[in-house]
Amino acid sequence: MKDKNLLLHLGDFCKKFDVYLQLWSKNSNFPDRLINSISYINSSGGKRIRPFIVCQTANLFGVNFKKSIAAAVSIEMLHTYSLIHDDLPSMDDDDLRRGKKTLHKKYDEATAILTGDSLLTESFLLLAMNYGDKNPNMCVNLSLHLAKSAGGEGLVGGQILDLYPEKKTFKSMTKMQFMKTGELISCSAAFGAILGNASKKDYDNMILFGDKIGRAFQITDDLLDLSGNVKVLGKKTKKDKKQGKLTLVDFKGVDKSKIIAQQYIQEAIELLSKYGKKSNVLVDLSNYIINRSI
Repeated sequence: MKDKNLLLHLGDFCKKFDVYLQLWSKNSNFPDRLINSISYINSSGGKRIRPFIVCQTANLFGVNFKKSIAAAVSIEMLHTYSLIHDDLPSMDDDDLRRGKKTLHKKYDEATAILTGDSLLTESFLLLAMNYGDKNPNMCVNLSLHLAKSAGGEGLVGGQILDLYPEKKTFKSMTKMQFMKTGELISCSAAFGAILGNASKKDYDNMILFGDKIGRAFQITDDLLDLSGNVKVLGKKTKKDKKQGKLTLVDFKGVDKSKIIAQQYIQEAIELLSKYGKKSNVLVDLSNYIINRSI
């Protein structure tokens, strides 16, 4: 029942969120082809987990949807850029994302690359436009955190390690996965604390919370890639095995991996306990992350 209630809550959020995503990720001065490609990728669906985390963690610190939505859209724009580039033939080489053609299949590689570049750049512009005048220090903190999570220490570095592993060890694999996936989820939770001018202790707590659910999210992704249904997932399965990539499942096995994911979720929920009923939605989200089928 909790999962059902969460999905209803998440569905309502997505309806409101997608309006702002379409509005803020492009403008009438863009070339028509870019407007159309951004509209296409934005309308392809998605769980919107990262922006949902931004708004829900911000809510813990008394920040409403209106004040957190720009930061949430910025995170999703950057996440979408990473998916577009990950799907390219030179990287993960996918032709299906969220049940629709990947952007380079719908248009071409050049359009896909430039659409990703636009979303990445505009994500930082969006932060500056919405928070720069009102709270310069907050804007700087949001931008710094996002840049760190997106660059060589985060998404980009993680993708490099995914394509060109330095070592095929458990430690190097977990480092790569956190950089590529977990770092942006942790950033999403940190955004909520920054928006709420939270204490250093709460800020650190949110980063750790994001770290835990990010790791659990990746393990669930690995399990779904191994045994999920293409029609349900909306993307190819068994990609990691075909490409010779190692995941936690290779080192620990399916059953142990599920136990580890559950441990991460329990630790995440414990971090939320100090916030009482205000954290109920985030608790439900944490549980959903390892019970999802997409």
